[in-house]
Amino acid sequence: MKASVTSKEEILKTCCALAASQGLASVNMRSVAKRSGIALGTLYNYFDNKDELLLATVEQIWKDIFHTGDPLSEDLSFPDYVAYLFESIQKGAQQYPGFLFAHSMSIAGAEKEKARSMMENCFCHIRQAMLLVLQNDPRVSDSAFSGTFDPSGFIGFVLENMLMLLMQKEENCSMLCEIIRRTLYGFE
Repeated sequence: MKASVTSKEEILKTCCALAASQGLASVNMRSVAKRSGIALGTLYNYFDNKDELLLATVEQIWKDIFHTGDPLSEDLSFPDYVAYLFESIQKGAQQYPGFLFAHSMSIAGAEKEKARSMMENCFCHIRQAMLLVLQNDPRVSDSAFSGTFDPSGFIGFVLENMLMLLMQKEENCSMLCEIIRRTLYGFE
């Protein structure tokens, strides 16, 4: 066993490595303790049970998948930002094969709501960034939105479709970006 103190961050790195190489189902108290080189009892100092360990792992993986850097400084148009975001998420998801499909099945019933909440927090961050890019895109037509078709709803639609394309393992989101261009800019 390790003589040095292990941090929660190191343990989560181990969990993510296990999930990336063997799938989320391989993340359990014994496998993580063994792979971390710590006693099982030590692991319980950081996580009360397997569900807590899985929740922390799922949260970290969502952060890894949705970590996109700072493209806002690049002054991208909204469709270009969507393409950038799609590629970034696609690369992150490739680190964790099957995660987009299987993560919800790995969490026990009582903890599913916490997992859903963590996922929603990640999506909220993405939606906020998308809204900022949309608001800063000077090419957006004044008539693009109405009372029933607002920017927030549009972003939700775009994000849902982007995630669907990712889950279908599409190589790009060019069709979605074309729909976005025609919606926001008209038929230039």
